[in-house]
Amino acid sequence: MKIYSAANPPQAHIVCELLRSQNIECEVRGEGIFGLQGEVPFGEASEPHVWLLDLEEEQQARQLVAQFEQPHPEPPWRCSECGEINEGQFALCWQCGTSESVAE
Repeated sequence: MKIYSAANPPQAHIVCELLRSQNIECEVRGEGIFGLQGEVPFGEASEPHVWLLDLEEEQQARQLVAQFEQPHPEPPWRCSECGEINEGQFALCWQCGTSESVAE
């Protein structure tokens, strides 16, 4: 059963690994067609997706997917070292690697 449609293959793999980390059996399907964008019609039917292998795990899987889709509650922060704006869920500056605690 398709449990999650992703915008791209890496996003599908992130969700799949999140589910696997909770011992939910799943796999990524449909990623092979992603490279054909522009050559074939692309939409929900051809997006990479996470396929749930055990239907008894559907409720737990849906809860985890819903948590994944929630925006992170932490506010963005500015790095004191390089001035880069970083999303709140990151503890290190993506540009220079400085810790958020140093930035404060």
